[in-house]
Amino acid sequence: MSDTTGGPSHPLRAHSVPIVLAAAAFLLLLLPGLVGPYGPFIDELYYVSCAERLDWGYVDHPPLAPALLRVARAVLGDGLVALRLPVALLGALLMLGVGVLARRLGAGPVGQALACGALLTAPLFQIMFGFYSMNPFEIVLWAALLWTLIEIERRDAPRLWLLFGALAGVALMAKHTVILLVLALGVGLVATPARRHLKDRRLWLGALVAALLVAPNLVWQAAHGWPSLEFYRNAALLKQTRLPALQVLLTQVIFVSPGTLPLWLAGLAMLARRELRHIALAFLALLAFMAAGHESRPDRMAGVYPVLFAAGGAWWERRLAGGRPWRHALLAAWLVAWGVILAPLGLPILAPDVTARWAATLGVVPQFERGAGKRTDLPQWFADRFGWEQLVADVAAARSRLTPDEQRRVVYFAPSYGQAGALEWLGRDLGLRPVHSTHNSFYLWGPPPDPVDVAIVIGNRRERLEKLFEEVTLASVHDCEYCMPWRDQMPIWIVRRARVRIADRWPEWKHFE
Repeated sequence: MSDTTGGPSHPLRAHSVPIVLAAAAFLLLLLPGLVGPYGPFIDELYYVSCAERLDWGYVDHPPLAPALLRVARAVLGDGLVALRLPVALLGALLMLGVGVLARRLGAGPVGQALACGALLTAPLFQIMFGFYSMNPFEIVLWAALLWTLIEIERRDAPRLWLLFGALAGVALMAKHTVILLVLALGVGLVATPARRHLKDRRLWLGALVAALLVAPNLVWQAAHGWPSLEFYRNAALLKQTRLPALQVLLTQVIFVSPGTLPLWLAGLAMLARRELRHIALAFLALLAFMAAGHESRPDRMAGVYPVLFAAGGAWWERRLAGGRPWRHALLAAWLVAWGVILAPLGLPILAPDVTARWAATLGVVPQFERGAGKRTDLPQWFADRFGWEQLVADVAAARSRLTPDEQRRVVYFAPSYGQAGALEWLGRDLGLRPVHSTHNSFYLWGPPPDPVDVAIVIGNRRERLEKLFEEVTLASVHDCEYCMPWRDQMPIWIVRRARVRIADRWPEWKHFE
């Protein structure tokens, strides 16, 4: 085997840098989330509920992530390891891919180390691969799609459009936002000589493959009234904060780390000067989409950066070739220094109060969603890992106040998929079921059978509940230190004898957001 940068090399030695750093990434992503006070993230609770109700679609995501979680839990059990091990493995796989791609683009050990180091030290990737969701799958699949485009050009292999289509179809079954990448790539193709591919029937056959793969989810969407479109519209118009265009760009720099800036800018420049300029233009198009849309979420285009890191590693390898070693050390030190500074924002390695102070010191406490209840000193991706066990304990204490007969008949109402998922999963051994909610897919799973004679309700106001039930009793007030404010001081009610048919009122309580 010959190395692309020079003489012969052993296959294992050629890839030793990405292999070592992939192993480091696996441990760095997995271990902090399994020790210490940080529990399951709010979305993980919901994904467990979805994995127990396999379907071809859900209100707020396609079916791939819940289906794979079902498999993981069957193999690894229903503990936290089943949630965190798969995404840590995905992070390691991405790290390995970045190193191999950097080598494909001409990087030697130094360039591979820089490319992998950029990924390892970026808070955005530490966050996204630190808990189970559809986001790690999306990032890996975006990177795979872009790598396929690179291979199509470098090997003059338009037959790989079929592979691109298959990957795009799988990506659509993981997260619908891959459409943004496809649109941006369309801009890049039309605006560059790569537009010749638009005349190649293999590109359109690939599009057909993608359409066939995503068809089951589209059929499900049509059968349920296209709930995901309603969800996306509500999330954009009602839920997410809107940032000025300049702040959108600044947020990208912060969450991908200022330390990686020399890598991905160099990668962008390298792609722009080659036959791959349509990929560079796609990145700029995505950035423009986000700035024009005042997008507050920095992860919307996270899947492009691994490819830019790989290209940047190859660029710096040639730039520093023959130079003094201190030039390599200086760039590496810049990368590592920012990685150390920002690590407490991406990894749960400090106590929550210390993390909150560190975030405040750095001025990085973003509010991605609107409302005073969504503003917290502890970053949301950490704050939403607290309070779940205490919530389950508080609901169980309320249940203990019921008679044995009532305990057999009681149903539970939760205001969001987080509380509902916590009761279903963490409260399973306590028998805290059935749980109902009008939030996202829980709404589709329906209300309890009427009549509702006794229920425990989390949240809500007394005056509203008194219109629905004959007897309303405050059991306790849930207190959760460090959690998101909207979940703190939430009342837990015992209600009896519904005045109305819950099934009749269910549609007006629908909450897709």
